[in-house]
Amino acid sequence: MPFPIHSISGLIGRLAAGRPAPGVWLLLWVFLSVWSRAHGQTSTNRVLQFADQVRRLSPELAAAHLPVRLRAVVTFNDPLLYSRFVQDETAGIYLQEGTNLPAFGPGEVVDIEGETGAGQYAPIVVPRSLKVVGEAPLPTAHPASIEELVSGRQDSQFVEIVGTVRAVRFEAESLNFLVDLVTGGERLTVCARHLPTTNTAALVESVVRVRGVCSTLFNRQRQLFGFRLLVPRASDFTIEQLSDPAPFEIPSQEIASLLQFTARGSFGRRVKLAGTVVYHEPGVALFIQGKQEGLYCQIREFTPLQTGDQVEVLGFPAKGEYTPVLQDATYRKIGAGLPPVPVTIGLDEALAGAHDCRLVRLTGKLLEYTRRGREQFIVVEKDGFVFHAYLARESDGAGFPRAQIGSEIATVGICLIERGSSWQAGEGWRAKSFRILLRSPHDVMVLRSPPWLDVRRVLWIAGVLGMMALVATAGVAVLHRQVTERTRQLKVQILEGQLAERRREIEQERTRLAQDLHDDLGAGLTEVNMLSSLVRSPMTSMEEKNQYLDDLTRSAERMVTSFDEIVWAVNPRNDTVASLASYFGSYAQRFLELAAVTCGLDVAEDLPEHPLDPHLRQGLFLAFKEALTNVVRHSGATHVTLRISIQEQQLVVEITDDGRGLAPHGPPVGSDGLANMEARLKSLGGHCEIPGGLKHGTTVRFRIPLPTKWL
Repeated sequence: MPFPIHSISGLIGRLAAGRPAPGVWLLLWVFLSVWSRAHGQTSTNRVLQFADQVRRLSPELAAAHLPVRLRAVVTFNDPLLYSRFVQDETAGIYLQEGTNLPAFGPGEVVDIEGETGAGQYAPIVVPRSLKVVGEAPLPTAHPASIEELVSGRQDSQFVEIVGTVRAVRFEAESLNFLVDLVTGGERLTVCARHLPTTNTAALVESVVRVRGVCSTLFNRQRQLFGFRLLVPRASDFTIEQLSDPAPFEIPSQEIASLLQFTARGSFGRRVKLAGTVVYHEPGVALFIQGKQEGLYCQIREFTPLQTGDQVEVLGFPAKGEYTPVLQDATYRKIGAGLPPVPVTIGLDEALAGAHDCRLVRLTGKLLEYTRRGREQFIVVEKDGFVFHAYLARESDGAGFPRAQIGSEIATVGICLIERGSSWQAGEGWRAKSFRILLRSPHDVMVLRSPPWLDVRRVLWIAGVLGMMALVATAGVAVLHRQVTERTRQLKVQILEGQLAERRREIEQERTRLAQDLHDDLGAGLTEVNMLSSLVRSPMTSMEEKNQYLDDLTRSAERMVTSFDEIVWAVNPRNDTVASLASYFGSYAQRFLELAAVTCGLDVAEDLPEHPLDPHLRQGLFLAFKEALTNVVRHSGATHVTLRISIQEQQLVVEITDDGRGLAPHGPPVGSDGLANMEARLKSLGGHCEIPGGLKHGTTVRFRIPLPTKWL
């Protein structure tokens, strides 16, 4: 039991106050050394030197990668089984696979440096380096009880087990023999590279002594569900009692004698039975039948058999669901025969249990087809009791005959009793249920299809027609009311939608107008205010005042022009193509006249009176104004021609001048006018064209699609 820290400190204080003899100090030093060693096992700074220290760690502490330095003997190493184990004087431990590790095998002593890992079941060692330093005998294999194996305490330990061999098979993937062993009523698998005999069939039923490493099988929640024994050397697998060299020469028993009372009976020995094959699934199951009894045999062989073949079967009897089963069975064919005739039984006979594992014939009414994995099911009703018949294997893609639901059918197959939780002795006991294992889809036969028109269907049809009439009458009345109400709702929704759309348009127009007034007139008013202040200032000379008055006049003129443009853009009377052409023409003549540039107009006479959106008109006007400004500032032109027309459902505005034209390599760097025009036209859904190849002058062409609903 750990000694409390406060008790130790108090003890030291009392000893120091009393000036004890040197021997007392020595005793105290020994005590503190033992105490620190006991409490130092969980320190993350301490190097763990024994396997048992690693095994005692919690998964959380083992996952902290504590340093480990071990010297141990290798008990098993097989890369094909992903298993590496070592064991020192304290315990065995699993080694995680590492890189650049040397080869090592059973009996070699290794020095390991690494760290701990949580593992997937028990704590493990993750080696960083491993060095073979010698050889040593393997640890003594302690006999392990089945309780110790099931508890998981023997995980990774070198143990010894004595048991009876049930089956032997070779696994090509791991190059190991897999020996199924039974000990203490529990079954486990032994993995061994070498067996003490080359006749593996003769090993079945032998009593063997096996030494090896206990390797646990576990799930994702670190819970054990099985275990196996890994044998490191051929000498660790010995035969204690050899089986009968001619097992098929033992006397044959009746199927009915299995697990019956006998005062001198023995359990765990193979028995031989003879019977007729009624069902065979290679490598999985074999059902045979005697005079009055049937038997289920668990097999691994794939030797083909036919229904009706006479066989002898060797196996270990064990209790089944209701009748005994034969485990780890092997068989040999001794003759051929006719397929057995199924016995016809009723519901009560099936539930009585006397026909368990026998070939039977049972009739009933088909209720349903279904499937679960590879198994196909039919659900059958017999005298108010429901059972199912199923195919446990694929049948070359064939399915059940598609009989109509409600048909009377006959099923032929193996009757399998489901005992349930209740049982009592006597003739009156009945099983909870049963199922029929079919051999092929042909074991389901349609005896009689249900009549299409019967009393129930007539009543059902009459009821449906009456209900349809009532529903139709009520539906017409309800539909009439719904149509009336929906019409009213649609009218209200249309009016509300129109009102909301109108409000939205008004709000957008107000916002745009406010923005235009702020951008165009706000800056002008600010400039007028500044110029007025300068004119009134006594510090301004008369010459400067005259200049400021000229600037004030020009600013006022620009503001008047801008205000006129805004008023034109928002005036609904100008919302037509013809009005736009008229305004563009008058504006161009007035603007160019001030620059001493003549203006010619070429406006189509058939311009439509279709309305245009104010936003579109204003955007197009700003681009048009930009084009005229570029002519006056940069072209040196003396004449401009303005053309406005409708071409291919597009409004086309073209400005042509006789100036110097654009340079061959395009506009000079820093010229934003052309980019601004292109951006404005693109935002309106149109585009700006400046044709090249002209000897003199420049042409700027605007194209804007007119709304389809207006054309």
